[in-house]
Amino acid sequence: MQEKKLMDNKALIVTEHLTKRFKKLEVVKDLSIRFNENERVALIGQNGAGKTSLIRCILGHYVYEGNIEVLGKNPRKERVEILKKIGFVPQIPPPLKMTVGELMDFYGKLSNTPNSKFIEICENLGLSVKDNYSKPFFKLSGGMKQKLLVSFAIGKNPKILLLDEPSANLDPKAREVLFDYLDNFRKDGLMILSSHRLNEISTLVNRLIEMDLGSIVIDKKMTPSSEKNYSFNFSIELSEANEELENLLKTWNFEQNSNPLHWHANIKNSDIVKLSNILNKFTDSINKIETIKKD
Repeated sequence: MQEKKLMDNKALIVTEHLTKRFKKLEVVKDLSIRFNENERVALIGQNGAGKTSLIRCILGHYVYEGNIEVLGKNPRKERVEILKKIGFVPQIPPPLKMTVGELMDFYGKLSNTPNSKFIEICENLGLSVKDNYSKPFFKLSGGMKQKLLVSFAIGKNPKILLLDEPSANLDPKAREVLFDYLDNFRKDGLMILSSHRLNEISTLVNRLIEMDLGSIVIDKKMTPSSEKNYSFNFSIELSEANEELENLLKTWNFEQNSNPLHWHANIKNSDIVKLSNILNKFTDSINKIETIKKD
């Protein structure tokens, strides 16, 4: 019997009555949804909402009920072909025994990507490949594993990018670099970011999907005018004078109040994550930070 085709020219992922059960527990419930070209999707929800199970069904990791098409193919029957065009970073890194070098060779051959591309991204994220080339993956720190997996996912320039808690285990500088890469992801592709923290990824996305108990409870567009182009009154109270921090604040157009330890500025929403990541290194000198959205 010929399978029913679900796709059209713009849809890259389509599910129809998708259900995933673990014994009697339904973690994804009769879910029908389309993900399209040029969409940057925030997939949010609490633990147990079904986000990771949905992603793993899309990847063909799980047996499921209903239908899924990814790039016009069945992810269970044509998984190898699909994975060549998908970049994926899991929330929990797998316990791989291969070395960093062996993994680079494996992913490079799988996606026809030169190792130099992966190395470039790793170095930008703060991971020295040369110093860790012969180390088994499972012996790396959590942050090092995340940086390496991010380099594999982004370096292959995939048509679909799936990131499950993308900033987990990353230091502030690496998060800033990661978000720059995501902001420049290919325009004809699809990016799905599963996260607990919408505020962290809100400037990257144009569609919001919230899951709860295996079902979609919110699915809405996020337009640049309503979600990105606003600003905050950003106030910082220092606990002590810090010349390096004060010079940094001046470059962001902060001004002092009458109290020399009080600084304030108007910061665009699109810059909030970047600034917050930079300020993380000065936590010992900062007593309080307040942000108030401007009308």
